[in-house]
Amino acid sequence: FFLFIMMANDPFACFGGDGSSSSSDDDDARTNNMEKADRLRDKSNFEQPSAVTDLLHKHESSFEMFDATLASGKGLRAVVAYKQGDEIMRETAIMRIPNSQPAASREAAEQLHKNAIQRAYNSLHHESQKSVMALASCNEDGTDVARTPQGVYDTNSFRLENDPKGGLFLTIARINHSCRPNVTHFWSPRLQQKLIFAARDIDIGEELLTIYGPGQCMATKGRREYLNERFSFECNCEMCREGDANGGDERMLKIQALQEDIAMQSSSGLVSTTDAEGQLASVTTCLALMKEQGLGGGAFTKSLFHHGYDICLAAGDYDGAISYLNSELTAVMDSEGVHSTKAIEIEEALKNFHDTE
Repeated sequence: FFLFIMMANDPFACFGGDGSSSSSDDDDARTNNMEKADRLRDKSNFEQPSAVTDLLHKHESSFEMFDATLASGKGLRAVVAYKQGDEIMRETAIMRIPNSQPAASREAAEQLHKNAIQRAYNSLHHESQKSVMALASCNEDGTDVARTPQGVYDTNSFRLENDPKGGLFLTIARINHSCRPNVTHFWSPRLQQKLIFAARDIDIGEELLTIYGPGQCMATKGRREYLNERFSFECNCEMCREGDANGGDERMLKIQALQEDIAMQSSSGLVSTTDAEGQLASVTTCLALMKEQGLGGGAFTKSLFHHGYDICLAAGDYDGAISYLNSELTAVMDSEGVHSTKAIEIEEALKNFHDTE
């Protein structure tokens, strides 16, 4: 039995800092922004007895918790300006639970999963337990009495890439959803932390918004149905409000079709000089559509740049391969960090290219 866990919207409390920027910003510019940032701070946020309080003291954090909307509850917003690729925070999980449980039946596996969550919850300090139980539980009725540790964990936790255990991150769980997010997240196996990066430039006062899913590019109706079924809310984000007014739904479906075609062609390994031109045209078109749709951040584009690299390499176009690899490096640094394993691997590959020239 395998239990797929994703993140929810709503609620909060923190066991990770607000990280330093991946691309070093001008310290004076950040300092000059503080006066404006102070005017945005809600004093009541500092008085809440939670693990995040120390991080929200004046001048010590680049984000703050605030009351977002009645539907989404608490959220996080920027109190300094971010550039695309800036690291906003990094956080260690408060709870780590196996993604799957070996059992003879689904019912037995579900019970083992529930027991594992309860044991992890019971081991927490009582203040940490309060912070966990302040988070949303989308499949329970929302009252304190009905909310359970399992409901909270299953709503707010992440599966972590190539890791047998998922994780609940108290601060990151407070980041609300948008189908056009301004932040993305990345699990660092080396750090054993989840990192949050700016997917585009973010102004002071903007709410930090990530994406809960789906994993495909869908039209508004499909995205709303998925989010309502998985997280029990109807999405009213900027992209969903636009719908197809500016061709957004049609654009999303074109992006999905192009991504599927590119992935299939690239994985087949049957790339020649003749069809490489057409495949690269598909990559270019897909990247342009994603930028137009507001999904041009590194987390969304890095795989496309890698496909472009593979196509050029297979066709013997080494200049093209280097160009795509440089673009992939920028996208990876923007979404995984300048010192991530993938960024280091790409830098080494580029060095090898230059050494053989």
